[in-house]
Amino acid sequence: MENIYGIHCHKIKNLRKIYKKSSRKIFFVEGIKEFEMAIKGNFFPIEIFICKKIFHKYNLIKSFNHIVFFISIKAFKKLAYRENSGGIIALFKRKNLERLENIKIYKNPFILILDGIEKPGNLGSMLRIADAVGVHFIILCNIKTYIYNPNIIRCSLGSVFTNKILIEKKKSIISWLQKKKIEIVVTGFHEKAIQLYRTKFSSRLAIVLGSENKGVSPIWLNIAHKIVTIPMFGDMDSLNVSNAMSIMIYEVLRQRNYN
Repeated sequence: MENIYGIHCHKIKNLRKIYKKSSRKIFFVEGIKEFEMAIKGNFFPIEIFICKKIFHKYNLIKSFNHIVFFISIKAFKKLAYRENSGGIIALFKRKNLERLENIKIYKNPFILILDGIEKPGNLGSMLRIADAVGVHFIILCNIKTYIYNPNIIRCSLGSVFTNKILIEKKKSIISWLQKKKIEIVVTGFHEKAIQLYRTKFSSRLAIVLGSENKGVSPIWLNIAHKIVTIPMFGDMDSLNVSNAMSIMIYEVLRQRNYN
């Protein structure tokens, strides 16, 4: 007979403590799609917790039967970060991110640099958009949140696991971009800014976006080849950073593929 772990079980209590703690070695993945993406990104589960009353995709976990634990619906609801997660929560081991000096770049690289993004939901959305457009890799600097924050995982729909993501310091990134002769395009308001739809983007390109509150760090404005602004015609003078990014990189996509 299968053991069903309940809400007062010692194992579940320990899991709840882990879930609340910020860990840099392990993290939780909740939801069927997110679990699939983590496996696709070559992350390895340590333990998998299934609520039989909700979960139905057993083919997804057949290779991991030795680490599957069945839990009650009450225990699942106590662990779950959100509703409608498909009855699966898994504990994963973090893997090391790639280093910039080891990256092999494409002939016409399309790079996204995110400077000081604060809100996990925004960062997650941006990772999802980057995946949809086919950005080659994403560099995070001055990061204000944990890369495997539950909101990032949820809002990226698991693409945080399949995107090629690096975390580097600004000076290292700039030095590398200049060495590789990659055009640096910064978004923001500036006296030298060019309107987006009047901008011709290079085939070797890095787009830099900053936080909604502070924008990009001044160093980016000083070394940018181009500073680009999105036209605004209403009373609002700014956009959500993930929306701004979407507009920017889809214009790059249009110029690359549909001109």
